[in-house]
Amino acid sequence: MQPIGVLVIEEGAEAALMCAALLKTPNVRVVGAPDVRAALERLKTERAALAFVGAGALADVKQLHSRGIPVVAVVPELPPAARERALAAGVQEVYERPADWRAYSELIDSVVSRFITPS
Repeated sequence: MQPIGVLVIEEGAEAALMCAALLKTPNVRVVGAPDVRAALERLKTERAALAFVGAGALADVKQLHSRGIPVVAVVPELPPAARERALAAGVQEVYERPADWRAYSELIDSVVSRFITPS
């Protein structure tokens, strides 16, 4: 079975957390990009079934929808205005990043299992 590509559109510590949690998920291949534009470039040669973004990459992600890629945001803090901005930008779901590693890892695993069905 081929690994399933999951985009991580973020930089720095947030990207490292997302990647570490995704690497614990069986049959997932991380495709990293610092922003949406770079992610669209990567998609010219890579396939992805899901995208995670952090607060630093909450630009307009609607272009990913035309490719059928759902986008989920995990951000450090989630006041109501931030949730509204993320949803308006085209994000399907928005979560506040849990402080505990285990809870964070379980959140990422839960999202992956809901959005990606094994072939």
